[in-house]
Amino acid sequence: MKVLGFRGDPKAPRYAVVSEVGGAYTLENAASDNKLSVPAPIGEDADAERLDWLYHEILAIFDAHPGIAKVMIKQNEYTQNDTKAKRKSAHADAAVVLACAHRGIPVELKIYSSMPTTSRDTKQHAETRVGKTDKYWDNKMADAVNAAWWGLRRP
Repeated sequence: MKVLGFRGDPKAPRYAVVSEVGGAYTLENAASDNKLSVPAPIGEDADAERLDWLYHEILAIFDAHPGIAKVMIKQNEYTQNDTKAKRKSAHADAAVVLACAHRGIPVELKIYSSMPTTSRDTKQHAETRVGKTDKYWDNKMADAVNAAWWGLRRP
């Protein structure tokens, strides 16, 4: 089984493609693309352009990694002091949900309390459970890995 883990970010969302065969987990994009950097011509306030671009990037990921059975999104932890960046991340999550709907791929949205990790431990947990990427390794990428791993553990 193969799961796409996604972690929204206003400037560069992260994604992890994790597969499981016989109890062994593989981060399929550990040495390749895992960061979706918003093109420079798409301005800070060009929300429609940004979402259209991201939607098509997600479809391209589905095409590049056939057999994705589920998508797991690690969404932001919302508080009363939410920021513009968190709203833009929520928009990115929505673009992923829409791409999943159009491809008929189930999608789940998770926060830390619904996954077996925390913001403090996410990198260590991802490295132990699946592995880490060769570049752009940070908490957001680890969140994508942990989300995908959790999706494989709970089909």
